[in-house]
Amino acid sequence: MIVQKILDLLKDKRGTKYFTFKEVLDGCVRHNFIALNASISFFTLFALVPLILLIFFILSHWLANSTFALSQLELVTSRLLPQISDQLLSEVINISNKQLSWGLVLFGILFLATTPLTQALRLSFIQILGLSKNNTYLKNKLKDIFSVVAIMFFFFAYIFIDLYLQKTTSLVNEYLPIFQYRIVTFSLSLILMTLIMSIFFKFFMAPKIKKAHLIFGGLLTSMLWFVLNDAFGFFIGLSQPLGYFYGSLRNLFISLIWLYLNTGAILIGAELIAALHKQEILILKQLFLIKNIHRHPIINKLMLMYGGKYKKNKVIFNEGSQDNDLYFVIEGEVVIKKDGKVIYAVNPGEYFGEYALLHKTPRTVSAHICSDWARLIKINDAKVRKMLEEDPKIAQIFMFNMARRLQKLL
Repeated sequence: MIVQKILDLLKDKRGTKYFTFKEVLDGCVRHNFIALNASISFFTLFALVPLILLIFFILSHWLANSTFALSQLELVTSRLLPQISDQLLSEVINISNKQLSWGLVLFGILFLATTPLTQALRLSFIQILGLSKNNTYLKNKLKDIFSVVAIMFFFFAYIFIDLYLQKTTSLVNEYLPIFQYRIVTFSLSLILMTLIMSIFFKFFMAPKIKKAHLIFGGLLTSMLWFVLNDAFGFFIGLSQPLGYFYGSLRNLFISLIWLYLNTGAILIGAELIAALHKQEILILKQLFLIKNIHRHPIINKLMLMYGGKYKKNKVIFNEGSQDNDLYFVIEGEVVIKKDGKVIYAVNPGEYFGEYALLHKTPRTVSAHICSDWARLIKINDAKVRKMLEEDPKIAQIFMFNMARRLQKLL
């Protein structure tokens, strides 16, 4: 059923869902998903020991006993790094049992050792969302340290909610058949993970993103994690040949690959959130990317959002006007005049007004409706600039058309 819906989505190239799905794939290519994911998985592995040490210390000294802390950390690490979780926890116990002073200095060192992970996450989301890096180094470092606290909170939330989830499902198991019990367990676990990941994305993503978009991103990441979890046995079977090449280091390579796949699920969820957040810009981009867009069904939605209908001889703008908006012709014809003389006509599927937009200068020409009526889409300059910044292909098309029209003005 799900596979059929995905196939239908790929076949239907008319709706916003298709363009959103395509934007997720294009975003992965544009942001170099392989390299971006590799950096996050590396820093996750690098920060895991100090992070688990911090969580173990807080759990065992402030929130619960060490036995409880160890059992819950074992549960979490076995899902993140299943092949080396025992060795990892063994090292954590050895370090924590040493006579070290858990003062502010050591606590601060552990926090700083974890910040490369939060920095990698922050910079990755900035790149995916297309934001600018305006903060100073000190502000970013303080934000990364605070983000470590947030990640610890997510760990604690997962541990304690998962604990109560186990108790709840054990009670449900007494009254439901095994098949329904598994459905209830899966549903509750999916809701739990979606909630945690939605809060996680909300914390790390700076702009005001709609809650629905965060939930969709959290849901996609959670579903990918469940799929990976079910496919882990198959993955281990495929990785048997690694033992011939890496010997005793096989488990480490398996854990790295597994961590890479799991962090990849986070980035894909972030790409979906970014695509949904920029859906308005995403639809507008199709005006420049799709040939004969004025005949495409998506134009109906664009007309509802930005369109207007104009009668003959209507003046869209005059010479010297201060507005910098861009106009796209859907139906009818517009003539561009200078000093009262017609320079060129703009037909359906073409746009006008780009010169004043790019140069931020008053209009040097005027635009008039010459057909009985016309339908135009009006796009403000901020949205156009955003499109040009995000997509070099649109910028290239834009500059080529402007150069061609400038020749007509000379």
